[in-house]
Amino acid sequence: MAEFRLISNREEFIPDYNELVRAFAPHATLGDGGYTVDINVQLADANSAEIRLKCYRLNGISEYCYENNINLEQFGGYPDPKSRIKRECKVALYKCLAAVTGVSLPYGSLTGIRPTKLYHDLLHAGIDADAYLKDYLLVSPSKTDLIAGIAERQRGIYDTSGMAADLFINIPFCVTRCSYCSFICAEIGKVRKFIPRYIELLVGEIERARALASDLGYRLRSAYVGGGTPTSLCDSDFAAVLNAIGGGFPEFTVEAGRPDTISESKLKIMDDMGVTRISINPQSFNDKTLETIGRSHSVSDVYKAYEAASRYGFDINTDLIAMLPGESLDDFKRSVDCAAALRPANITVHTLALKKGSALKESGYDNRGDALPSAMIDYSYSALTDKGYGAYYMYRQKYMSGNLENTGYCLEGKQCVYNIDIMEECATIFACGAGAISKAVIPAESRIERLANPKGLDVYLQRGESIADKKDVFFTELLGKRGDL
Repeated sequence: MAEFRLISNREEFIPDYNELVRAFAPHATLGDGGYTVDINVQLADANSAEIRLKCYRLNGISEYCYENNINLEQFGGYPDPKSRIKRECKVALYKCLAAVTGVSLPYGSLTGIRPTKLYHDLLHAGIDADAYLKDYLLVSPSKTDLIAGIAERQRGIYDTSGMAADLFINIPFCVTRCSYCSFICAEIGKVRKFIPRYIELLVGEIERARALASDLGYRLRSAYVGGGTPTSLCDSDFAAVLNAIGGGFPEFTVEAGRPDTISESKLKIMDDMGVTRISINPQSFNDKTLETIGRSHSVSDVYKAYEAASRYGFDINTDLIAMLPGESLDDFKRSVDCAAALRPANITVHTLALKKGSALKESGYDNRGDALPSAMIDYSYSALTDKGYGAYYMYRQKYMSGNLENTGYCLEGKQCVYNIDIMEECATIFACGAGAISKAVIPAESRIERLANPKGLDVYLQRGESIADKKDVFFTELLGKRGDL
């Protein structure tokens, strides 16, 4: 892929431009040399702007030109003129890159993490969201249909009242570290001496968060215990965390993702504490792949854990990852078919994203592919929809194979409330534990404020109770009592 040198009189837009250039990288080879793209924005007056783009080779020969005047009084689903200008510049850049490479991307000029959130915002603004995505942002018809179908399955769950909230608990420990993992997560055997204090602080933070949510009049409608692998804790610590969360949640999820951490005693604790939903995540139904990526379990362990959990009546989610090292299309198809045959309530299909800090990234593994990522994701969609599953949430990440997406599928009526809330950012999140991020959603002001807990285990332990104090101040000062909202 030839290099693109970007010039702009709006330097704050360069990171967004770079994301779009990066999305083209695995799809086209332009030969020797490079291109310079000059994007210039001029404000004609308070209500209009002129966008000019010129692309030329290093020898000065012009390859592509674009010019457009936009009315800033018509934000087109964006909250302010600056956002509108940036979007118009990205559309212009996409058209340029598509013209000189001959490549069209599945999501067109859209590089954001949450396409369905944009779709909901467009509908709220009274805009034809399907036409906007296809005709203006140049999203492919199939991906537009995917987004629209997800928005429809979120109907009745997507809550813009401002008073819906969830409780999130982070357990940053795991039995081993998978090669694709970039989370702040410690191997539990190496930090065991710190866990009692962590659990003590976490239990206190959870109790304070529940009391704060109640005091502010929030309606907690889900609890989600993630990580890491929460079930890597010993039984007593695991029970202490779930007991602090307490009952009364219509939806209560625990990521028991590693089959080798699921025991009969853990299942009983979850059942006794009112857990309604768990994850059992094979990632692949190929033993060779599991060994390659550092999972300490076999495919046989997946089946044993699933059978044991099924006796308790939990809704079960299974995760799969497309583009794992060494896997062919047939390997991935088999994993999809095996997961669907178990008939879990949810199946989440991830497209491998190589993130800084992961062993795969550091090893130089190339996850980009060309046609293979799309073939894998297309198969998962057709196979799962044929078997009665519907896509109900999705999100995208940087450095993702094929510039594609992660998609959660569910059987009828089995949508996970927390997944919708966190991805669409439509509900406030009270988050506890190292690395957890609380979010205060204020729909009336189209505003989201965030408060991050310390990422590192050592810093979390040092700051102790002051973390809960900070959360009290953050939510109380920002939102006040419900009557003051």
